[in-house]
Amino acid sequence: MDNEGFDYSKTEVMDGTDLSRATLFKAWPKLEALDLLTATRNVGRAKMYRLNKQNAIVKKLLELDDAISEYYAQKQCSPEASSPISTALGPGQDPVKAIVEYENAPHSDRGSKSKELLLAQ
Repeated sequence: MDNEGFDYSKTEVMDGTDLSRATLFKAWPKLEALDLLTATRNVGRAKMYRLNKQNAIVKKLLELDDAISEYYAQKQCSPEASSPISTALGPGQDPVKAIVEYENAPHSDRGSKSKELLLAQ
């Protein structure tokens, strides 16, 4: 779904999905029977495939993928979303200023802030 313009061999699908060869070859006939895939060309002995974007199921899966992406994008962009930086530094604190203050502080005053700042980056 991420690269709709490309076609892939079964081996590339297997590698990209972390499926075992046995699992992929067991599921492949079902994908073909549902007409979810379209054979595009042969490269040597490998047959290449892509999603059949004309298929109603694929259209719904693409809509679902878009909806999930939109949900998480909105969640990340919302003001109440907490990032690792805001969690480490506190709300409203400028990360650059916090790092400069940390660097200029005496060694004994740094405490556990170094670990928090490192994780926040």
